[in-house]
Amino acid sequence: MYDVREIADDEHEAIGQLAKELWGDQIMVVHNEIFDLSCFPGFLAEENGGIIGFLTYRQMGHEAVEILSLDSFTENRGVGSALLDAVIHYCARNCVHRLFLTCTNDNFRALEFYQKRGFTLTAFRRGAVNEARKRKPSIPLRSKNGVSIEHELELDYFLPDSV
Repeated sequence: MYDVREIADDEHEAIGQLAKELWGDQIMVVHNEIFDLSCFPGFLAEENGGIIGFLTYRQMGHEAVEILSLDSFTENRGVGSALLDAVIHYCARNCVHRLFLTCTNDNFRALEFYQKRGFTLTAFRRGAVNEARKRKPSIPLRSKNGVSIEHELELDYFLPDSV
């Protein structure tokens, strides 16, 4: 079985390295902002001393928390759900009622995952990925399944008063 816990200060470099291995870079450009994933708080799932998933986020005062990344390295074991639950409980403990994230139009798995867990599509940013490519040219033009990567979709999760 695996454990989920907060990312420790001395683990941020490892998170940056994992992001590089997964996505080719620890830098991401979302809604025209640049984020270095190694600089943000989050949660990790570990098993037998190894990281099997992580989630990073940024807190925007008491108003909102934005999920920047969520990656699970093992399928169908609930790692992604456990990491998501951890950030939802973090929001509840800190009286943050809005949790949101952005994904690209080609990321069907993420859209399905988040909507099954109560997230709602709240924004469509046409051409946002094309703009992001100006700041980060390494963003691919097409996904592995051949879909053109052009737009950003924002999904929101509104927390009740208690979770």
